[in-house]
Amino acid sequence: MPYVPSLSIASLILVNLVPLAGVLFLGWNLSAIMVLYWSENVVIGSFNVFKMALAQGDPKPSSMRLNYKPVKAAHKGFMIVFFMAHFGMFTLGHGVFVFAIFGKQLPALAALIPAFLALCASHGLSFLINFIRKEEYKRVAFTTLFVQPYKRVVIMHLTIILGAWASIALDRPVMALVVLISLKILLDAFSHKKEHTRFAARPGDASPPSSYAPLKN
Repeated sequence: MPYVPSLSIASLILVNLVPLAGVLFLGWNLSAIMVLYWSENVVIGSFNVFKMALAQGDPKPSSMRLNYKPVKAAHKGFMIVFFMAHFGMFTLGHGVFVFAIFGKQLPALAALIPAFLALCASHGLSFLINFIRKEEYKRVAFTTLFVQPYKRVVIMHLTIILGAWASIALDRPVMALVVLISLKILLDAFSHKKEHTRFAARPGDASPPSSYAPLKN
């Protein structure tokens, strides 16, 4: 089944318009935008933990394996904890960089809470629609999910940081922020489409074998 834009992509675009409204009507500056975009790492990593716990897909031969056997429930728990620690340190290091460079003119963090909650809602909606209702969890491998957030975060934030430096160099910061936010929307939409096209159901797909059951308590 080919990828078809849905409520999840609409919510993604709508949520990304919140920072735009903040810039145009609430006086948000570059610092606010950068901290908000950094906080999305926390949301992405949190939902990825749930995805890894539920994933049933068969790893490809080139995927990460433990002792040359597909990752099973006994290994999932350890690897999920490892992911949480490693991605947490990665996010913390990224946050130190963001706050050190862009945190000098940061507005009250309380002003960003509604935008952060909107990000949580958007990622949650995508999780329910695509991963659960469309049964992506039956097709995506645990090993794929283990590395996926790093790819998205690195590409996204390298682009954003370059755009941020460009906005500093321009004499029209509001216009530069509008361009930066527009770029973020385009990158998010592209990543969303690429990810869910990759995991979409195809004719002849069968349910995974029982040995790939979701992680249980």
